[in-house]
Amino acid sequence: MNAIKTALFVTVMAMTSASAFAQPLFTGGNYVSREEMKTISVTPTATSDEAYQQALSELNSLKTMSARELNKELNILTFNVKSRSTHLKDGGFVTVQERMNEDGQLEYLGKVNVKVHYAERDNNR
Repeated sequence: MNAIKTALFVTVMAMTSASAFAQPLFTGGNYVSREEMKTISVTPTATSDEAYQQALSELNSLKTMSARELNKELNILTFNVKSRSTHLKDGGFVTVQERMNEDGQLEYLGKVNVKVHYAERDNNR
């Protein structure tokens, strides 16, 4: 009977404390995991194909950058960011926006969309 009570107590404690451990975004050491969508616009071009190629080239360039270069390129404030933790997630994608400039000419603006992940110091812990 005592063993059943102990087993029941352990089971209840494990189930109620499981939510305390279910924080997948907590990285330990007073850091929390952050994810942001960032968009970078490239130089406008005369055709949509050129805009797509230019944006794709920029995306490939971002994929090869170090954490420090990504912080600079994506304007991430590095004061509380753990060094070398910044990286891209899910590859990213490119889009093209058609617009008319002030001279009445159509131009195409390539946009690079990426999800960036980094660890940031949490001062509230």
